[in-house]
Amino acid sequence: MNIVFFGNPLFSSKCLEHLNNIQNINIKLVVTNTDKRMGRGLHIKSTPVKKTALKYSNNFLEIENLDSKEFLDTLKKIPSDLFIVVGYRYLKESIYSHVKYGAINLHTSLLPKYRGASPIQYSIMNGDKKTGLTTFYLNNKIDQGNIIYQKEYAIKDHFIFEDVYSGLIDLSKEVLIKTLDIILSKKTINIKTLEKPSYAPKISKKDFLIDWKQPAINIHNKIRALSYKGAYGFHGEKRIKFFDTFTSKYSKKDKVGSFYYENNIIYIQTGKDYLAVSKLQTEGRRVVNAKDFYNTLKKGPFNFD
Repeated sequence: MNIVFFGNPLFSSKCLEHLNNIQNINIKLVVTNTDKRMGRGLHIKSTPVKKTALKYSNNFLEIENLDSKEFLDTLKKIPSDLFIVVGYRYLKESIYSHVKYGAINLHTSLLPKYRGASPIQYSIMNGDKKTGLTTFYLNNKIDQGNIIYQKEYAIKDHFIFEDVYSGLIDLSKEVLIKTLDIILSKKTINIKTLEKPSYAPKISKKDFLIDWKQPAINIHNKIRALSYKGAYGFHGEKRIKFFDTFTSKYSKKDKVGSFYYENNIIYIQTGKDYLAVSKLQTEGRRVVNAKDFYNTLKKGPFNFD
């Protein structure tokens, strides 16, 4: 089967790597975003997908304007059976209408739950016990095409974003192989789901700010979901990020945001119960354990905003 692959981030690059190692799969072209200047030094950075394409000597095309006639003409000249899209932009039907099997997407949720850009984060923030992967045919609606295959993945209580992300990467090879088998054999899979459609919009900067009036379990789940950057509150004028947390039913009914230290743990009063924190990071500094953070406070104040 001849494949044109579309993608940008690390998850996409791992899927491309899987496809390069599946027998009878020929990657005819990889489409990804152009290099960009990023970071304080404005160094030029390529997408993870481009790096993987180079590793496997895949032909690749860097592009920003998907509507250009030159791009569409290039795609039509490539002998392709299927377009596979993972972690990429919306594709108009005109881009893949000429392809034998059309175009499919691999999405990191059990659709129709968590349509949108941030399904892993929302599944953890909402305290879900499972998520999974879904492959479906693209149409003109976001994440609403006919489902081809789904596979569940269990979320353990202590899992943070990185755990779920890497677990789904490991699962993606099996899902891609099964999906391609279904497509090639022209099997009809009737996916029965009781899930109601829900949405997972792109995570914004304001989503990282902790509201201490929320119950401890909600805050704990936010910290788990946003561990890749760190959910934060304020201590005075300093931004503090929180990691490695759990909840404690014991509560002194102190003022929301107030905290105390005991046995290498900082306990923070929330709207309901205490949030127990093992690791913290003051802006501009490294992550430290609760004891080292507490020792820097001297006389307080002993509350987070």
